[in-house]
Amino acid sequence: MQGIGIVLFTLGGKNLKRALRGLTDVLDKTVVVNDGKDTKLGVSEEKKIKKFINTVYEKYPSACYNIGVRELLKDDSVEHIFIINDSIEILDDTLFQDYIDVHKKTKLKALYYCTDDDDPMGKFNNVRLTVDLGDNELTLNMGTSGSLVYLHKDVFRKCGFFDERYRAAVEWSDFSYRLSQQNLSTPFLWFPHVKSVNDKLIVSDNNVMYEESMEDRIIRGMKLFYMKYKCQIQDLINTYSKKDVISKLKNKSRTS
Repeated sequence: MQGIGIVLFTLGGKNLKRALRGLTDVLDKTVVVNDGKDTKLGVSEEKKIKKFINTVYEKYPSACYNIGVRELLKDDSVEHIFIINDSIEILDDTLFQDYIDVHKKTKLKALYYCTDDDDPMGKFNNVRLTVDLGDNELTLNMGTSGSLVYLHKDVFRKCGFFDERYRAAVEWSDFSYRLSQQNLSTPFLWFPHVKSVNDKLIVSDNNVMYEESMEDRIIRGMKLFYMKYKCQIQDLINTYSKKDVISKLKNKSRTS
């Protein structure tokens, strides 16, 4: 696969080993950013990785994503960027091509891995709309964890980088909102997920976490989001109807 670059965000531990195992054939395209305690890799493994940045301790994911993406963008040949956290183990790396193919067909420059667990309403009913692409299927979802995301490199030129004030909560909502404002992907809170990738990965629980509680991080993130945009995320859920979204997708797919 030409033109791809991968940022693997990790806190170290067993999950990193597992995540790297799934990237065996694309390690030379992978920048690993470790925000946990010092981690040692095997000599042969570390030599294969594009770059291993170890450690940037407690800068939080948003800053780590920026570090990894900036490293990838030094290479002009990188066009398609994947950001993965270490809960994801890739079983079949053709999923990267699946994302690229859907990007080319839909002209969407951001695609997200979504599950029912990501439903922000807590009802495990995340899918809002299903779109038949012929050789694939797109679902549009209310929430995403940001554990695996495809981004075309253009999004960083047009929207900048992640807001590093977020602390492992709400950073993806913020970034996705900015993308939607620039019409680079689907409307906000209609996260596009490529269905064919479901059987090509597994998700594990993180065995290492930040000391600051998730609740505190979410509260901080929600306050920051409101300060920036003068609205709460839940206020934006019904901004667009299914009809609006379908129309936007059709218009986007017709444009070059």
